[in-house]
Order: sequence, then C-alpha cells, then structure tokens
Amino acid sequence: MARNDELSGTQIFLWTTLGVGTGLVAGFALSEWVGGVNRTRFRGAARRLGQAVPPRITPAASARAVDAALHAETRLAGFVLEVVPVSRGTVELRGWVTDRGSRTLAARVACAVPGIETVINSILVRGEDDSFPGGKRVTDQSA
Repeated sequence: MARNDELSGTQIFLWTTLGVGTGLVAGFALSEWVGGVNRTRFRGAARRLGQAVPPRITPAASARAVDAALHAETRLAGFVLEVVPVSRGTVELRGWVTDRGSRTLAARVACAVPGIETVINSILVRGEDDSFPGGKRVTDQSA
C-alpha cells in the first residue's frame, strides 16, 4: 500500500487555522500576564534590546565609583566633594563649588558612571548659597 505524504487543501487550511488560533490565545494570555502593550513600553523594550544591562552594585561600591570618577575629572580638582551612598544605584553629592557650571559638571560626571540611576545633587555654590539678607552666612550644610 502506497503512502501519500502530500497534504490536501483542507488539511493545510485546518493546520493553518489551528496555528493562528493557538497564537492568538497565547498572545491574549501573555498580555494578561505581562500587561498591556502601549507605545511607551514598546519603545522602552526596543531601547533596552540594544543596551547592555549594567551590573547591580552595592550602595558603597556606587559611591566609590562616583568618587573615583569625580577625582578623575580635572575641572573638579580644587573642590572637596563628598559622595554619600543612598541606595543601590543612587548617590548624593555634597560640598561647595565656586560656580554653577562646576555643580552641573559634577552631577553629569556622576550620572555617567555605569550602574548609577539617580544622583541627588546637594552641592552648594559659594557666593550664592552662603549669603542671606542681614549679613548672615552659612558655612556648612551638615546638621
């Protein structure tokens, strides 16, 4: 008895319908489990596909990495800046600088460190943040 390995048109239609139906059911189930798809989530996922995921480092290691980056920046060499670990990927910058540009530069250098997601910039500018009406002066921001 000879065996016919060819599919009939009806069989092709049934298998195609079964595949499309299974895909639709799986898609609906996944969307309920993962959440809805919108333009923002789609763009974020597409952006993440091209980026390496930075390693999760401890708060202390985050602070050390930012401190090293600040010391490596020659334009910040004359300033005493303190890097305080807040949480994983979050640091706070403290200290005094002479101008707003240096304050911004320090924050940008800290943001460029891999693994740092948030920078709290508490750096103060001499001549702006230490003078108040009535001749009073602030000399330190610590409590």
